[in-house]
Amino acid sequence: MASVMLFTNTIAPYRLPVFQQLSQAVDLKVLFAQGQANDRRWEIQIEEYTFQYIVLSHRTLRLGSAVQVVNPGLLAHLLRSNFELAILGDNRQTALSGLLISCIMLARRRPLMVWTGITPGDAKMAHSSRGLQHLFARYQRLLLRRASAIVAYGTATCRYLVELGVPKDRVFSGTQVMSAGQLPPPAAGKAALGLADKTVVLSVNYLLPRKGLDVLIRAFQQVAGPDDVLVLVGSGPEEDHLQSLADGDHRILFPGYQSGVHKTAWYAAADLFAFPTLHDPWGLVVNEAMAFGLPIVATDAAGCAPDLVQDNGLVVPAGNVDALAAALAQLLTDEALRCEMGQRSRAIIADYTVEAACSTFLRAIHHALEKR
Repeated sequence: MASVMLFTNTIAPYRLPVFQQLSQAVDLKVLFAQGQANDRRWEIQIEEYTFQYIVLSHRTLRLGSAVQVVNPGLLAHLLRSNFELAILGDNRQTALSGLLISCIMLARRRPLMVWTGITPGDAKMAHSSRGLQHLFARYQRLLLRRASAIVAYGTATCRYLVELGVPKDRVFSGTQVMSAGQLPPPAAGKAALGLADKTVVLSVNYLLPRKGLDVLIRAFQQVAGPDDVLVLVGSGPEEDHLQSLADGDHRILFPGYQSGVHKTAWYAAADLFAFPTLHDPWGLVVNEAMAFGLPIVATDAAGCAPDLVQDNGLVVPAGNVDALAAALAQLLTDEALRCEMGQRSRAIIADYTVEAACSTFLRAIHHALEKR
């Protein structure tokens, strides 16, 4: 078995089944830059998994409005280890640790893989100064050129990588999946949630400005009838602003952060799913919604849109209230179309399995090791 180290920013529950599957094929050790980011409320049960991992000690370094997570013990750990290959999760907040890993692998003449969801909109959403953005862009491009193989989230990332000059034969696409075991049976039905005889538009997000939920509220209010409901599941710094924007509209609900059987209850109660993001490398909530057979309305700023939103939904320009309103109106008034698209959602997402994501990683690993 090849000895592989994978470095990633945080313990994300949806990634753990992929790491577990991958550990059956390679001698895998996962290094987490931190246990859980402050803005995440995931319920993490990593003790259920048997792959090798370390949660590194970390410190948070502030560079103006930007945040950098640094790992003081990383160098000592790398010097004690002798991996044949390293997989580096590409993340702005762990760029310093990523730079260290890439330098160590270069010095040892060992192959380095990069795992990324980079898209053209990344820089627009960065909180750092222009100088730091320029430095990070240079680092990222050098990293991508140095990599023996690159594992991309999906088609949008693949296209951008090719635009950046990365050879197509080094890019392997398809890693963003949601294990069926992480979508438990719902705790309640539509009637129990008070939504009987309602047509429900659902959106599940962290309530952040880049999620475009203000656009969704305005679009919904343009076209919704008295029996239509918009449910915004999630919590975050934009909650007060969004509730103010809803202005007491009884058709717009804010149930707060939900997880497990309580979150899946909202998916089961919904009639369509809206993802109005202004920028997302992927959008795993779309995977979740499709698993529940929902038609999708997403923006062209969603990384998942080229792969997941086909004849099962509609894609609209990000930030365009009128276009989003027209898409919502089309689906709110056409139950037959919603059902047809929902069935297609289930069929499409059936191929997005843990096994498929693991296969993508393995093809990239074999390519990288063959080229060394």
